[in-house]
Amino acid sequence: MDFKIGDEIEDVENGGVKKNKNDKLPLIIIIAVALVSGLVVFFITNALFGKKEPPKEEAPKAQVLSLTEDNVQILYNYVTYGVKNTRGDKFLKEKNVTLDSFTNEEKFYYALQFADVEDFEATGKLNENNKKTYLISNSKIRSYMQRFFGTTVTYTTDDVIKYPFSFRINGQNVGIMTYSEVDEGFITVFDGYEQDEESTGLIEPYYTSLVKAVKELDGSYTLVEKVIYTKVEKQDDNTYNISIYKDYENTQLLETKTNVSEDDLKDEVISIEKYKDNASTITYRFKLSGNILCFNSSTITTN
Repeated sequence: MDFKIGDEIEDVENGGVKKNKNDKLPLIIIIAVALVSGLVVFFITNALFGKKEPPKEEAPKAQVLSLTEDNVQILYNYVTYGVKNTRGDKFLKEKNVTLDSFTNEEKFYYALQFADVEDFEATGKLNENNKKTYLISNSKIRSYMQRFFGTTVTYTTDDVIKYPFSFRINGQNVGIMTYSEVDEGFITVFDGYEQDEESTGLIEPYYTSLVKAVKELDGSYTLVEKVIYTKVEKQDDNTYNISIYKDYENTQLLETKTNVSEDDLKDEVISIEKYKDNASTITYRFKLSGNILCFNSSTITTN
């Protein structure tokens, strides 16, 4: 016999009571609704009271510093220092400078920027030319070397150092320093005076600008400087051509100003701001040596 959904059948075991197959559907629906409701309650409860993942911490980043921050200015002064108020050009002309790039003379050049008049103790003696002599200890020199170059710096005391200091002793600022093993320091005679060089109002050989300073995650510092270089050529008609380059070798020309008169030359103002996008970049790196920030390297890039 064939049956269709909804046909009645006789249940002999239950006293011949007839049942409809569709009577089972409401029960199935109730069970399904209960399961769905249970799952909904579970997910809501878990969302409200379940264990929450802690928020992810952002990875630490290098810190961009103000260009006027104390350490930034101190470190920038290290590499822009120059005797007689004229900046040294080592970092401006050498594309890659490391701690191994300095001659002995250059090490003294940068280390002695920290020297002070109190470092020189009068010996009470005269040299062969009846000049008073003074002593600066080698331990003091070493401390200045380490301040700039770090604790691993080496140097020789064999050279006679002639150095125009920023201070005077007996009206003189040129110190002639000769090492004495007996005194464990440099016997120094101040003999001669060299004035600071003042701007003549003419075109400077280079123009620079500090544009960025970063404190790295390891405590080291990175300073970024922009630089352009100039060349002035006098023409037969007594006018001048001013060439502006992005490199020390004067091979990558940025602009040429022609037929500039001598009077205009004195008043000519070149601003690096105009050339910053095309200027060369000098990147200085200072690393910790013990607890002191010291010069580590510099790199010039032209692109």
